[in-house]
Amino acid sequence: MSLPEPFRGEVWDVDFDDFGPHPAVVFSINVLNTRLGHVAVIPVTGTRGPDQTHVPLDRDAGLTLYAESFADVTGLQPVARSRLLERRGLLAMPELDRLARQLSVYLGLDSTPGVASH
Repeated sequence: MSLPEPFRGEVWDVDFDDFGPHPAVVFSINVLNTRLGHVAVIPVTGTRGPDQTHVPLDRDAGLTLYAESFADVTGLQPVARSRLLERRGLLAMPELDRLARQLSVYLGLDSTPGVASH
């Protein structure tokens, strides 16, 4: 069986080691997603968290598990492509852009003046 072809910004059901099947956003870049045996994903939660770490997602991305869904950047992790179960949908570009900005802040990669990175 061939491995699924995930693309950046897609929402997939992922079989996580720690908590089983759960939706997540593929965040790694496409050129690496097709070459490596794993992808970087950000789990989706129904729990509202701090605006700095929890990005609200629209139901158009195929998210039906929760009344409200949030991508939690603190959960960024690699998963084997073989653990991707089913594609649910795709984030809108503004959602993907916000996710990238919030992840940069969380990881201290943001070079915006006034934002402490240490």
